[in-house]
Amino acid sequence: MTPALLAVLLAGAAAAPGPLLVVPPDRGEFSADAAWVGELVAEALPGALELLGVPAVENADRLRARAALEIPPAPLTRATSLRIGEALGADRLVLGSYSASGSELSLSLRLLDAERGSLSAPFVVSGPEEQILTLLGRLAWDLALASSAQPHLTREAYLAALPAPPFPAVRAFGQGLAARDPASRKRLIRSALALHPDYHPARLALGRLEIEARDWQAAHDTLGKIPEGVAESRSARFLQVLGMLESGRWREAAAIGARLIAERPTPAGLSNHALALLRGGSGELKASEVLRKALELAPATLDITFNLGWALFSEGDSEGAIFHLRAVIREEPLDAQARLVLAWALGKAGRASEAQQEWKGVLAMAPSYQGLSPDLSRRLERVMVSERLLVVDRGTRSEAEVAAGLIGRAERLSATGDAGGALRELTRAAYLDPYAPRIHLLLARAHRGGGDKEKAVNEYRMTLWSREDPAVRLELAQLLLELGRAAEARAEAERVLQADPANGAARKLLAPPAK
Repeated sequence: MTPALLAVLLAGAAAAPGPLLVVPPDRGEFSADAAWVGELVAEALPGALELLGVPAVENADRLRARAALEIPPAPLTRATSLRIGEALGADRLVLGSYSASGSELSLSLRLLDAERGSLSAPFVVSGPEEQILTLLGRLAWDLALASSAQPHLTREAYLAALPAPPFPAVRAFGQGLAARDPASRKRLIRSALALHPDYHPARLALGRLEIEARDWQAAHDTLGKIPEGVAESRSARFLQVLGMLESGRWREAAAIGARLIAERPTPAGLSNHALALLRGGSGELKASEVLRKALELAPATLDITFNLGWALFSEGDSEGAIFHLRAVIREEPLDAQARLVLAWALGKAGRASEAQQEWKGVLAMAPSYQGLSPDLSRRLERVMVSERLLVVDRGTRSEAEVAAGLIGRAERLSATGDAGGALRELTRAAYLDPYAPRIHLLLARAHRGGGDKEKAVNEYRMTLWSREDPAVRLELAQLLLELGRAAEARAEAERVLQADPANGAARKLLAPPAK
């Protein structure tokens, strides 16, 4: 680690302005052959804006946010687009429509200010579809001026500097972006590169597809053909680091990551570099030091917080690990990995009773972790897949509120016949909210339905311990009768009658059998 890089890590980072999010334009009047246009606009316009100094969200990050928000693949409403923008920190959205008639293409886009809720007048361009990248450049120029950007070159010089691959390659790339299955996407994008090998946006998109397929070597080779100095270079190097981390090439990942953060230290870049240092065994700089810097830049990022806790535990600082892992669990009570490492750290810190209690949570969240002992070779760290962080606001929920959500999920699983899934969700809910009588009642009924009547008895008793309920006590009495424990069943029925002398069901249970 050079002194210059250490200085970068210690220096503060200026807050960047909110980026623009380009939403694929709606289809207006168009021919079937022009269906690829919308996806190409969403892919190419952010790059054209970035060349003018206007921060814009890459299309890959838009798709990642959509997946994280579990938004189905259907045309986006304005409200849904705003949700995606919020997750990506975008305060302005570009949206609109396009139409095609023969070889003529028309694009009409507007700028939506998310904070003010104001919509600009439309920016409209028209021309031959062969000139689509030039048309997008003209739109980018107008959008930049509307965003108060001051281009450092003339409009003519800017348009002349835009990439100009042959149209068949552009169309093949757009068709690849619009294809439904990964195999078709790869085939079409490769055909675009065959037509124009220097089509760097297409090569970056192909590298991403290979990363998603976990074909690390193919991705490394593809991304390595993107030269330094072009607009796509940084994204390509970041993805190469990601692939190296996943495939165990720690020292190479550390070397490329060091160059990236020396150029511009981002939270995701710092986090991935720290993981390379942690796994590569570099003694020059502790991984936790780099992760602390990343967390300073993005204090609400739970994956970086977890990585810091894991790094501290790996470095022997159990108390520091406990502090950060508890912070993760406060925000994400269902995070089984955080609970696992927390239990290990508590044990290493000599806090045996706390470790034992936390281990119960581990088994409730992830029964497959049964028997795991502290193991620093396990790949628990969280590799950042993009430099742009997602902030998916699920709202701050207490453990009881999370448990309530699990109950609802369990009821839906039970209704579909998935008794095992329902039981799993109820077990997690019981750990988070152990005194909620409804959880224990549902667990009792689930165990009873599954044939484990002894566990059902215990859960009925837990329900009654939390809150007296004559109807539940009668369920318990009936179950005890089924188990041949008549004396216990009668005792439960008598307790019901003490509180409700007129209870017919209890009297019927106590009545002697007919001869």
